Amino acid sequence: MNNKNLDALFSGLTGTPKTSTSEMPSANKVPEAAEKAANTGRQSSESVSEERFCTIVQSANLRKIRIIANREGLQIKEVVNAAFEKAIKSYERKNGPVDGRMKGDAKNLF
Repeated sequence: MNNKNLDALFSGLTGTPKTSTSEMPSANKVPEAAEKAANTGRQSSESVSEERFCTIVQSANLRKIRIIANREGLQIKEVVNAAFEKAIKSYERKNGPVDGRMKGDAKNLF
């Protein structure tokens, strides 16, 4: 990796002004049309707040989630979010509104 690439990478990570696009190699440029297309499918940040998180699940469950998403033409995050919403509604019907207090065993949640 040459110094220009390292400078561009470091600038992106630190938020400092990046080098002009004419100095960056063409392989690192994102076509403007592709960037616009990616942004059009996103919902406005005012309407839906999303957070990224990481978790560990059983391999068989993740495999099935991937199959469901593929069959339905959805993203994995959409399938998981729908499952979360259904699980939360089920929990609240059984136990009342979620208020942050800890109660018990995960196996008895749903």
